[in-house]
Amino acid sequence: MKEWVELYLKHVREITVEAHVQREEGYKFHAVETFQRHFNLEASNLAGMLDEAIENNNLVLGAQYYPKKVLLVLAEKYPEDVRIVLKDLFDVSVDVNERITSVKVALEKINERRITEGEKGVHTYIGLRFLSLILGYRYPNEANALKPSEWKVFCRFFDSDFKIPQHTSAGEQYRMYSEYIEPLREYLKSLPEIAEIKAKLTEGLSFKDDEYRWMTQDVIYVTARVLAGERSEEAIPVALEMSSEQGAENSRDDNDGDGVTGLMPLEEYLEEYIVRNWDTINFGEALQLYVDEDGSPAQQYTTDVGVIDILAKDAGGNFVVIELKRAESGYKVVGQVLNYMGWVMAKLAQDGQRVRGLIIVGRADKTLRAALRPVEEKISALEYRVSLNLSRPKDE
Repeated sequence: MKEWVELYLKHVREITVEAHVQREEGYKFHAVETFQRHFNLEASNLAGMLDEAIENNNLVLGAQYYPKKVLLVLAEKYPEDVRIVLKDLFDVSVDVNERITSVKVALEKINERRITEGEKGVHTYIGLRFLSLILGYRYPNEANALKPSEWKVFCRFFDSDFKIPQHTSAGEQYRMYSEYIEPLREYLKSLPEIAEIKAKLTEGLSFKDDEYRWMTQDVIYVTARVLAGERSEEAIPVALEMSSEQGAENSRDDNDGDGVTGLMPLEEYLEEYIVRNWDTINFGEALQLYVDEDGSPAQQYTTDVGVIDILAKDAGGNFVVIELKRAESGYKVVGQVLNYMGWVMAKLAQDGQRVRGLIIVGRADKTLRAALRPVEEKISALEYRVSLNLSRPKDE
């Protein structure tokens, strides 16, 4: 725990506490305050109340669809059913693990009704992550708001054999994670520097995170991302041994694309554009976003060896690791993808499931093209361009 927390503190010291609060994690503590201020399960307009109480941020935004958006649709169409489900979720007389599992199933059944009544069926994306989040909003001193992909990294840091078996219920997953959370939470309470950071994160709020549960979430998430980045950089040279003709001396990673038009200004914009417009994008084959056991779509999917931009599946159920590069990119991205592919093979793929990579890039330079030749059966590349079509407004 000391090593894990020191990685967190080192990161915060390097960027300053103020930057950590303003640019990274402060919004989460503000979101708790917003929920506490607006949540009212007896509100006549249930969907409107939930929309106001649950802030739009990356805690609730899924990839292709939003868990919050689905909840609002269900609350608008079936308000009394959803009201009952939420009462069950917040009923502290029932074991929290049982509540999470039963509520997830109940919301899926409500969504199935929506489909049978003729609406276009979509995945709810409401699983452990979202349910634990609103539990953490409602009872911030008792419940743990989980971001499962980062929490898996945390648990494996202490126990290399830690694994959530497939088809484990949401409530059982919550219990398994909680066993690792409590010792860390108690340790954080003893550290004056952590107390100072928490004071800054809750400054101006009535919510003070007295039990350090949101502070624990902060430490787990940030350190998992820092560690993933470090391990990704360490693994790239090793993975690159699998390819040849690298041409490192000619590599021009992450430059401006030599004036190529139709490129996104930031990589995160490219990622968000692809995910939001998934069904209209021609990948050359039918792909669907991978949805983890906790119900979260695999966008910015944190692993022990780095953060996968997008993890998808093809029509045969095989995994496709998608790495995005906004502009021109060279050979190093091949090592990055091989690194992630190895992790997916070891941690996610079942017997018979293949794993391959797809690099989406503004421009593939000659070193990237050369590095792809020895692994062309495992990794492919596509160049993207974005265009804007204009048309006159039509009369309704």
